[in-house]
Amino acid sequence: MPLFPFPVLFSSDCGYTISQVRSMKILKRFGGPAGLWTKDPLGQTEKIYVLDGTQNDTAFVFPRLRDFTLAMAARKASRVRVPFPWVGTGQLVYGGFLYFARRPPGRPGGGGEMENTLQLIKFHLANRTVVDSSVFPAEGLIPPYGLTADTYIDLAADEEGLWAVYATREDDRHLCLAKLDPQTLDTEQQWDTPCPRENAEAAFVICGTLYVVYNTRPASRARIQCSFDASGTLTPERAALPYFPRRYGAHASLRYNPRERQLYAWDDGYQIVYKLEMRKKEEEV
Repeated sequence: MPLFPFPVLFSSDCGYTISQVRSMKILKRFGGPAGLWTKDPLGQTEKIYVLDGTQNDTAFVFPRLRDFTLAMAARKASRVRVPFPWVGTGQLVYGGFLYFARRPPGRPGGGGEMENTLQLIKFHLANRTVVDSSVFPAEGLIPPYGLTADTYIDLAADEEGLWAVYATREDDRHLCLAKLDPQTLDTEQQWDTPCPRENAEAAFVICGTLYVVYNTRPASRARIQCSFDASGTLTPERAALPYFPRRYGAHASLRYNPRERQLYAWDDGYQIVYKLEMRKKEEEV
């Protein structure tokens, strides 16, 4: 059974959007260049979850942020091992569960179609058991972000629930967005977005709006350059296109916390918190 009811709305009015990325705080450097760190937005504790690497099976869990910032942080962490290695940096902690994508075992002798298939896993963090799984209903998956080649499905949570960002060979130039049922992993609705894959490094969802962050290679200054509102309320012309403060390289992952209105970022092995400033969607930019 879920630890919390789904979905959870953090505000009865979800009619706001990003105005700017107001500030950042660099916590430390932990792990390799790619990974993710996050809190459970529905959690009733201050636990920090750290998933290092793009093909790993062990997550670090810290009792609170202060423990993670210590010089010998790993000593304060418990370790949770999942039964299958995750793929990329698209994992999500939500409502007491770890959601992640894995490659299902290939057919004997290999099969091309299996190479483009990913399975979503719902893992109970307290019981350490898989409670559900589902083959993601999209064929010919390719990395949605041109600068993050190891991620094929990027899971996101916002005030309205669970989402997946992905791309397929059918339209290899743009991102797709799907709304997922966190209970069953069923896909409730899918959208083709106008947001290009080229030079995209990461994305997140706030109030049903996808925000895609772009960069260059070599890494320069990241900026939100495309947004897509699944409800159609926020038009691209009215969306702000804020820059991120300068930092080390390129984001390997971004996780939005609706309760705190902050982003948890992984940047070349550095863990960063960005504070967001919001405005109403109907306000002028």
